[in-house]
Amino acid sequence: MRVAAVDIGTNSIRLLLGDVVTDDRGSWLVDAERHEAITRLGEGLDASGRLGDAPMGRALAGLGYYARLIDDANVEAAAAVATAATRSAENGSAFTDQVSGVLGFRPRIVDGVEEARLTFNGATNTMDHQGTVCVIDVGGGSTEFVIGQRYPDYAVSVDLGSVRLTERIVSLGLRNPTAVRAYVDSLFDHVVPPYVSSLVLGSGGTFTSLAAVHYGSGADESDTRRHRVLSFDELQSTVDRLQMMTPASIAELPGVVPARAGVLQAGAICAERAVAHLGGATVRVSVSDILDGIALDLAQS
Repeated sequence: MRVAAVDIGTNSIRLLLGDVVTDDRGSWLVDAERHEAITRLGEGLDASGRLGDAPMGRALAGLGYYARLIDDANVEAAAAVATAATRSAENGSAFTDQVSGVLGFRPRIVDGVEEARLTFNGATNTMDHQGTVCVIDVGGGSTEFVIGQRYPDYAVSVDLGSVRLTERIVSLGLRNPTAVRAYVDSLFDHVVPPYVSSLVLGSGGTFTSLAAVHYGSGADESDTRRHRVLSFDELQSTVDRLQMMTPASIAELPGVVPARAGVLQAGAICAERAVAHLGGATVRVSVSDILDGIALDLAQS
């Protein structure tokens, strides 16, 4: 079944085009083609409570391009979800009205728990790990923690991500990485999983960027990052390295999308503190995420 999945996030909009194959063993994606555009939809949202005209314009322009790709792909089913920025904005529903006109189908605004479920399903779908898993996804506007084995047992979303934290570092006067870490820890304190999972899986652009920085890999090696593992010491040293750099120098690192560089320092601290909060010794980085979860849901609906 040929499907199209769209993720309208706080920092980026992304598209997956692929075939979902289903048999008695389950469902999985083949020939998946992925697109990403950094549109910073949530820019200024934390202070104003509204999506700005310029960020919405950037997102709508990118979604217009995706609409053409979807039309050309002759998909059998398509779906879009809008996450933290849209669900928390006063004008989020009005924005999705505009998105509907561009895509030709209406995006679904999902809450944090549903976002976590989709991310868990997508990130763990093709894993060979048989034990319990905690998936952490650091987005632009929120961070999701979801724990389970075949299905989620616990899910929570914290309204803090790379874009939100970047803006709060300025608005709250967090003067150094130590202060930023303490602030992030205070927001993650209420995340209390019912058990310790045997594997921590990092999903999303922040974790894949951190793996790329640590391993010095280029963007064309995305498939090999699917299995990359970072010890907590390696994760922390990579985060420390980024804190000492400028956004311009971060943008030049192999495997870092230049438009993501301005929020990667904050996102990296979110990722580090999330793993630390769970007491994880290592984190495995996954390139599968919420897009895969949306695509699998389409095939099962």
